[in-house]
Amino acid sequence: MSLSVSMSGMQVANTYMSAASHNIANTNTEDFRPQGVVSSESVSAMGAKVDEVSFAKEKGVNLEQELTSVKENEKIYSANAKVLQVQNDSLGRMLDINA
Repeated sequence: MSLSVSMSGMQVANTYMSAASHNIANTNTEDFRPQGVVSSESVSAMGAKVDEVSFAKEKGVNLEQELTSVKENEKIYSANAKVLQVQNDSLGRMLDINA
């Protein structure tokens, strides 16, 4: 697995968490329209990418949805970080064996 796959997953999860955090912070802001993120798998780059960050047409924040998004993307971020750690550890062991 390429490091770019895990890195792109972390970047996309970070974008989702940032948007959700922004929406939660502005829950009580009058006429606030929440941000939404659209992402997709990038076949050519072997990973994920953010396609668009935009504002919703309707006003108001669904706190349950936003809090769920934060927790879900926190887990996605952590899983990808663990993959990077394991890859790094494995590469280090391979270098030690070959040295």
